[in-house]
Amino acid sequence: MRARNSSFFIMFVLLGGLVAAACGGEAGAPLPTPADPEPQLGDGEPEAPAPAICAETSGSYTATREPSNVLFLYDRSGSMHIELPSKQTRWEATKKGFFDLLGSLPASTGAGLMLFPQGDAPVNAYCGIDPALNDVRCKSSWPEPGEDARCNPASYTANVPSAQLSPAQVKAMQDTVNASDAGFYWGTPLATALTAAIAAQKASTLPGAKSVILLTDGNPTSCGGSGISNDIDHVADAAAAGLQGTLVRTFVIGLVDSSRQAAKAENLSPIAVAGGTKRTVDCEKDDSCFYKLTDANFAADLKKVFEEISLQAFDCTFNLPEQTAGTDPALVNVQLTDGSGTRTIARDESRANGWDYLPNGTQIQLYGQACTDMKDENAKLRIVLGCKTLAEPTQKSVN
Repeated sequence: MRARNSSFFIMFVLLGGLVAAACGGEAGAPLPTPADPEPQLGDGEPEAPAPAICAETSGSYTATREPSNVLFLYDRSGSMHIELPSKQTRWEATKKGFFDLLGSLPASTGAGLMLFPQGDAPVNAYCGIDPALNDVRCKSSWPEPGEDARCNPASYTANVPSAQLSPAQVKAMQDTVNASDAGFYWGTPLATALTAAIAAQKASTLPGAKSVILLTDGNPTSCGGSGISNDIDHVADAAAAGLQGTLVRTFVIGLVDSSRQAAKAENLSPIAVAGGTKRTVDCEKDDSCFYKLTDANFAADLKKVFEEISLQAFDCTFNLPEQTAGTDPALVNVQLTDGSGTRTIARDESRANGWDYLPNGTQIQLYGQACTDMKDENAKLRIVLGCKTLAEPTQKSVN
């Protein structure tokens, strides 16, 4: 928690890495031409060939869905107890949204929970919410906790280690959050907490695309005297470290329009950019790269944000087949086949509706309607090589 500028973060970190991908006719780093242009086998039987995109089509291969491995980095700082216009506290509204999300995810999802800050006991004896002001207040000359534990990543562990979302895992996460209902925690060591969360994800042996989801109602505070930097640049550095080696993406959710201890968009947007999850190509122009919550519509905003992030973090990450290695990225197309036929999905670097590469270059992400269509259990995704990457969607063709 933090008294003056406390923040509430949930972080997801998903697997990804850097890729130079070109669109249209521009060529990028070469990927190997497949040795065998025949369709890849699936379930022991050859697949029917996909409709040709162009005469130069050199191969069509099945893309496999990557399971998810998500760590929720959950801010329990004191300002989370500030009351919203709905009369719920930020903590209560967030907890309901989080529990609803857990109940909607498939059991195959990998998930864990890390609360922060850690290292210090609650400060309820000295600090709380002043009901007249609806804001954090502490007694004068109270003994503020030292920073050594709270600001040291080595003090942080996952309260609920990542595992598949069995009923027991869901209950463990809910019970852990409920246990902090009455705790009033001091400080918002975002750089420390994110560093620890990303390290935990990189060390995780649970399979799947790795991510962290961060939700905050404030800005980084404390740690100034500990020798550990906790400004936004260092928080962004922690997020950027997730894109090196084993890919861990960081999703950022923040409350920014409150008059009481709210985060700043110009602080949160760079963290999402550094974490590989900026929402649109040009979102840096207006600091809109993160997922925004509002005071008046906090619960509805959070529900919508979780739904949007779920499409990226849980449902629509696909592994590129080995046969695509070395292929020119400007000659890669994606075809989706479902009950109504086969269509070629446009590459959409704005991430609104289509597909794009993840930073590691070995996975792609579907967005918008393309992701929704892949929820059909009979739908298949194929990577087609040899034709210029389509930048505009084509109409469905019925087989």
